[in-house]
Amino acid sequence: MKTIREQIIETANGYHNNIGHVYRQQSVIEQGHNHGISIWELSENRKRNRYGGTERILTLKVEAIVEVNKNKHPAMVSNELLGDIEKALILCDTTMDELIDDIQDIMAEIIQLPISRKLTSLDSEIIPLPVERKLAGASIDFEIKYTTEWGDPYTTGQTT
Repeated sequence: MKTIREQIIETANGYHNNIGHVYRQQSVIEQGHNHGISIWELSENRKRNRYGGTERILTLKVEAIVEVNKNKHPAMVSNELLGDIEKALILCDTTMDELIDDIQDIMAEIIQLPISRKLTSLDSEIIPLPVERKLAGASIDFEIKYTTEWGDPYTTGQTT
């Protein structure tokens, strides 16, 4: 059985760009992946509610990187990526509706990576990026409010 927190974190789909693999707690941007998404669990505040449950506010960072189509400006692709992430987490995935009380994006950033960046392949060879290749990235922090039964992180709790 998975905790409510784990079920929330595993929710990452519905993107319009080719997101690729979903990573946890490792930066797709710093590692130089061509495309991918990373979910960071930043913090979680907790307090008891008047019904005996535990109100939790989980702060997540979602970071993504994609290749830029030659016909698009990297800033445009980064902004599309922000939209993909926000829409996927807030609107598209209705499976979270039963788990969470509220979700809000609290910070967003677009990132454009230089074409001189080098990538490391799985066999540790350094492969330079072709001159025409560009990468765009984005990250959004979310606050996700949810309630569990006191002492039972596997069961959603009462909020009203």
